[in-house]
Amino acid sequence: MKDLIILAGAPGSGKTTVALKLKERLDPTPYIDFGWLREWHLLSDWSNQSQKEEEMAFENLVCVLRNYLKNGYRNIILTDLKDEKVLKLADEFKDRDLGVFTLLVNDKDELIRRVSGERDSGFKNAEKALEYQRGHLSREKLPNEYRIDNSHNNPEKTVEQILELIK
Repeated sequence: MKDLIILAGAPGSGKTTVALKLKERLDPTPYIDFGWLREWHLLSDWSNQSQKEEEMAFENLVCVLRNYLKNGYRNIILTDLKDEKVLKLADEFKDRDLGVFTLLVNDKDELIRRVSGERDSGFKNAEKALEYQRGHLSREKLPNEYRIDNSHNNPEKTVEQILELIK
């Protein structure tokens, strides 16, 4: 059991799909999509997005997570964070038992297909998704980070891998 389960990865890597399936398996457990927190203060076209707004949303996230932990919740699932925020969150909660599970799509064509295809996310920039993934791969791995190849597009398999790692 972990205090926090952070699902990281580029757009199209399967974070949301895996998070929802993981929540089903660990229920009852909180699931927080950082994008949802940001929507509290962003206009629908995000025209008021700024560094200040991003920092405020992150501070709100930290407060929410601390409150859940204070009240005894574990296996809190968190997703939809840019890598810089994953690193910041890992540092913010370094005193807690957390796992960072970075989902990778090592098949470049598969990642492009996922980002360019039909999906709930409005993010459609395949080149930017590839750039984000390169960033994940080029930085030093966190001590509590597991990198999982999710190219197979089988979310149940990925969930099983994560469940095995958090035992």
